[in-house]
Amino acid sequence: MMKDFTHDQINDIAIAYCDMARSLNEFQLLHWPELTHEQQLDLNAYQNSLLNRAHDMQNRTTRPAFTNPSQIATRIRLATEKAQKSLHRINNLPVALNVGAITVAIASYTARANLQGIDVLLRELDDLENYSN
Repeated sequence: MMKDFTHDQINDIAIAYCDMARSLNEFQLLHWPELTHEQQLDLNAYQNSLLNRAHDMQNRTTRPAFTNPSQIATRIRLATEKAQKSLHRINNLPVALNVGAITVAIASYTARANLQGIDVLLRELDDLENYSN
């Protein structure tokens, strides 16, 4: 049976998205001189997308339902937190940009309740973070 996220799960995910947007902004500021104009625009788009997804979830504009929403919410929150922390140690700009892009894609698949897409992206995020170490 499909169930919606609880209010607390929605808030946890939305906070994780906002925190990730903030981390992308901090990364952008730290690496400003190294980033091309296109990379700056990409980072701005990632930040805006994450903030929009957080807003949509909190306002119930999107109502994703899963068979096990508690497990999915925890996996999304933990992956987002891990991605956020990885931005503090990644010095490879393309890898960092990919971490941002994958996090945005996770938010997009979450809004669509696409569990298979989320699973693939979580593995890709782990691969990127392992590559950056």
